[in-house]
Amino acid sequence: MKAVPRIATVCVFFLVLFANQAHGQGVRTIFLIRHADKISDAPDALLSDAGHRRAECLAKTLADVDIQEIYTSDLQRTQQTAAPLAQLRKLKPVAIPLSQPDDLIEAIKSGKAANVLVVWHGSTLPRVMHALGGPEVPPIADPEYDRFFILTLARNKEHSALSFTVLRYCDREE
Repeated sequence: MKAVPRIATVCVFFLVLFANQAHGQGVRTIFLIRHADKISDAPDALLSDAGHRRAECLAKTLADVDIQEIYTSDLQRTQQTAAPLAQLRKLKPVAIPLSQPDDLIEAIKSGKAANVLVVWHGSTLPRVMHALGGPEVPPIADPEYDRFFILTLARNKEHSALSFTVLRYCDREE
């Protein structure tokens, strides 16, 4: 394991620890990632072998987090990325059409789950995060499949984002 993924894993551990304590205080944690590595630029491309390894790594990284809801787009690569964790947690991901990111935003905002995983697409994920209360982030470049965002929010509308963290997870394919 490289040093950067090891550091990211430690950071995720402490964020999860904080998130579990904060949920007793009316806080939600939204874990947001771009889908894992894909085999081509086809509109509904599947995951590559590296993408499947990254999806398994994501499941291991979040295994101890009480993820209660998973959102994906209607494209296969997001669903394949979420599948190992969904199977582990015995959850059925909610698939929302890629063309309707506002429906994703509304579903997350109106949801009751304390811990949520969102597997989406690099082109619209920054806008989704910003609409949920996170800061503006630069666009996610095509080869960046390892970006991992954690947005912790107060449950009431009087408070803004409590924290926003950007990490990299699992080994990057160079």
